[in-house]
Amino acid sequence: MKEVNDIQKLIKRQKAYQKGILVMTEKLFDIQAQIATLTIKEIKKEKKIEKKSTDLLSSKDVCSMLKISASTLYRMRTYDNFPFVKIEGRKSVMFRRQDIDEYMENLKKQKT
Repeated sequence: MKEVNDIQKLIKRQKAYQKGILVMTEKLFDIQAQIATLTIKEIKKEKKIEKKSTDLLSSKDVCSMLKISASTLYRMRTYDNFPFVKIEGRKSVMFRRQDIDEYMENLKKQKT
């Protein structure tokens, strides 16, 4: 009879520990979800700040802005001294919006 009581006590302890483990697991999942949410918010903030802080445009942006093809932009860069910036460590070139605006204004003045 004593052995049966000991087994029952052990089973009760086991169930209590399992409940504790379940509660802790749920809390861990909640914490992980909160971390993921905060990480996503921070990444979005950084992207917004990055976009605001730079006035650099990619070739694709310039092509759509001026309504020209990539090959035309390349020719303008190569032969017409179209302003661009080569950033160290990157293969592609970037363009400053202000430089493009000035270049276009100079073109308009030359034509008139």
